[in-house]
Amino acid sequence: MVEFTWMTGGKQGSGIDVALGLFSRVMMSFGYNIYGYREYFSNIKGMHSFFTVRVSDKKIASIPSKVDMAIFFDNESVLGEKNERGEAVHDGHIRDIKEGGVLIVDSKLDKNKIGRQDITILDIDFDAIITSVAKKLGKRTSEVVIAKNIICVAASCYLIGLDEAATVEAIREEFAKKPKSVVDLDISVSNETVDYLKKRSETIAKETLNHVKSKGIEPIKKLEDVPSTTQLYMEGFASTAIGKAIAGCKMQIYYPITPASDESVFIESHPELGIRVVQPESELAVLAMTTGAAIAGARASSSTSGPGLSLMSETVTWAGMNEVPIVLVDHQRGAPATGQPTRTEQPDLMFAVHQGHGDFGRIILAPGDIEESIKMTAEAFNYAEVYQLPVIVLGEKAISQGSMNIDKKTITNIKDSYKINRGKLVENVDSGYKRFKFTKDNISERILPGNPNAIFWLTGDEHDEWGHVSEDPNNRIKMMEKRNGKYQQILRDLKPEEKFTLTGNPEEADLLLVTWGGPVTAAREAISGKKVALLQIKLIHPLPSEVNEILKKAKKVAILEENITAQLKQHIASVTGFVIPNEILKYNGRLVRYDEVADAIDRVIKGEKKVVLNGY
Repeated sequence: MVEFTWMTGGKQGSGIDVALGLFSRVMMSFGYNIYGYREYFSNIKGMHSFFTVRVSDKKIASIPSKVDMAIFFDNESVLGEKNERGEAVHDGHIRDIKEGGVLIVDSKLDKNKIGRQDITILDIDFDAIITSVAKKLGKRTSEVVIAKNIICVAASCYLIGLDEAATVEAIREEFAKKPKSVVDLDISVSNETVDYLKKRSETIAKETLNHVKSKGIEPIKKLEDVPSTTQLYMEGFASTAIGKAIAGCKMQIYYPITPASDESVFIESHPELGIRVVQPESELAVLAMTTGAAIAGARASSSTSGPGLSLMSETVTWAGMNEVPIVLVDHQRGAPATGQPTRTEQPDLMFAVHQGHGDFGRIILAPGDIEESIKMTAEAFNYAEVYQLPVIVLGEKAISQGSMNIDKKTITNIKDSYKINRGKLVENVDSGYKRFKFTKDNISERILPGNPNAIFWLTGDEHDEWGHVSEDPNNRIKMMEKRNGKYQQILRDLKPEEKFTLTGNPEEADLLLVTWGGPVTAAREAISGKKVALLQIKLIHPLPSEVNEILKKAKKVAILEENITAQLKQHIASVTGFVIPNEILKYNGRLVRYDEVADAIDRVIKGEKKVVLNGY
């Protein structure tokens, strides 16, 4: 089995973020599965970013707390950084390298400051490589220095024994839309890096720590080649975009907000998806336009994050009142207020369930990984139109800023199996048509504006079956029951696999772990080899009735969430009356790692009631 985790980082704006995709593509070219994740501050330039890529010959979608190899060209990434008040901005990544791992640093760094005797430390003269390339190409060093990220990838790939041609090919693929001069420069830097390392082989052997018996530059961790399949490199934000395209979405209206904007930018840059993108002046205008497009017959959507979702509340209630089928994707981030725009969290569950004033029908979904994001986002449009209500897909930064390989066949299979269901959208009606007609299933026939045989009215006020404003108390009761009476139909219609995923037998397990969204992938790995069952809730609202039965059968139950108040626990308790007694929570804004979840599970089984994770 092959398991290898790699890290790099540097100041934002230095081009370092490119390294994640480039290193991932190299590994994919050798047939490996990859999962990558980016951490960055909420400023544009200057602060510290770092990127982690896990490589494996098995399917993966999470990362551990420690890495096998790290490479940095700035001192701050290694040793940490303080602000003007002497407070730690970050502590550096020395601690993130596992025992026996490898740290590659700039030759100007005093290695005595690292203080670890259990890892191999190698140094590279980044400036010497840049200067050499600049001289050969007749360029200024300032024109070449941005390519230090290429040195990081090329050196890492060479040191783990991969053919340097793979790095060159990955550069061509990663920068296919860049000018040829940029591609040629990066290839020159890659080749120069490999030549530099080959020439320094004996010197580096002498500089490695005594406990490492190296002779020259031998592969630090040789990865055996495995057969390559038809794989795509996909970032999480693309999954919801592709799901929308599969569903036949025609309008995406958004206002820029981190991390949701990436999805809309992706759609804009891929016109072949067939989705028109509009950016109006505010979040209020966003949802008004989305609602208008849906009324007009287009499948319409928006993507936002917590603050944007807050500003959309009034119009969400209008869509709920008028039973308009809209789809919102909420890429959750640290909250409240502006919170942590570039960090992950699950703070919006209760807000989504109760968003807006008053009671009205809505569906809340929570995919757990990139593949589920594609499928569940597509299904959201069918749910919206069949049941005529707003649907909110709870994504989060943990998913949208993750990246992994996905087989093209997976997307093709989702697309081929997807059938558009527009519900009771009809054309043939007469003058007696009532847009909000009372029906047994609480769902009325829906027509589009401009139907030559009938008209309908829409208002934010309470209305009768025609859509006319009405304050009649009997009508009010019936309309409230109509809008809020769709849940039983939804729960009857949806298949179990659309509502939740249960792994293992709760009755026999030492623990039933309940979770949703981003932590799901870490939880799946964490329970491996343990007598632990896992319940992933996909349909948050209306909450599946099966959940209560599963919980009651378990010997011991714990919740795993990325928020401080265990919001899913609260939601389950309010609906079922079952209070989950044990909690595993993380709310420091950082990704949930599978090894820290595994440790927390053991602690809960041994008797701890609450475990707060604080892995960086």
